[in-house]
Amino acid sequence: MMKIAVIAPGALPEEAKMAMKADMLSYAEPGTTLEVFAVEEGKIAVAADLDLKAPSTVALAQKIENQGFDAIILDGTCDFSLVAARSAVRIPVVGAASATYHLVYQLGGKYAVISVNEKINPTFLRAIKLADCENRLTSMRALKRPFSVPMDSLPYTPEELEEEIAEIAAKQIEEEGAQIIVVAFTLLNLFVKPGALERLSSRLNAVFVDSQAIAFKTAEMLVRLKLSHSEREYPLL
Repeated sequence: MMKIAVIAPGALPEEAKMAMKADMLSYAEPGTTLEVFAVEEGKIAVAADLDLKAPSTVALAQKIENQGFDAIILDGTCDFSLVAARSAVRIPVVGAASATYHLVYQLGGKYAVISVNEKINPTFLRAIKLADCENRLTSMRALKRPFSVPMDSLPYTPEELEEEIAEIAAKQIEEEGAQIIVVAFTLLNLFVKPGALERLSSRLNAVFVDSQAIAFKTAEMLVRLKLSHSEREYPLL
């Protein structure tokens, strides 16, 4: 039996939480359970607001550990509050960005990123630098119509979103030699039709990775191997 907690950086509708949970449990080990939490204080209006989430993230992480969970996933390819959360608990804390980019390094020599909002690109790039995975990055290109929080209206239909990702990725593959494509959006599966990444991989002959799935399986692996972050690197606050 394994209990994993997912922390989102902002408030989510209950239906979104349920959809996230169903998506992740679809590839979970037998016996793994999952709960989705959210740092709901404060509105994410600019990228720097993510830095202000640290105190609330720490308090929530400590509460989750006290409730007997085995691991925590920070659900966002910005790795918000990662260092603070790891310094607050002893159970594994997985950042979706660092887990994804470290796996990408096992899959190919060059990768590219597609972001869902150009204004947040610096935040995404900081997560890549923190993971020390910048040297194989060919580019980060953004969707033409950004996703923003709160998502009162969606900028794309599922078909439109898949097609624009294909158009951007094709340029990164053909012009830059990218072999791996990371869509920096852990909620992607909620906004495309099932199997989108597999279709894109087949269509463009490149590897498209699911950052949320990678973060989840990384958390399971760490729990199964009885590993967590170093106390020397992340001493308790």
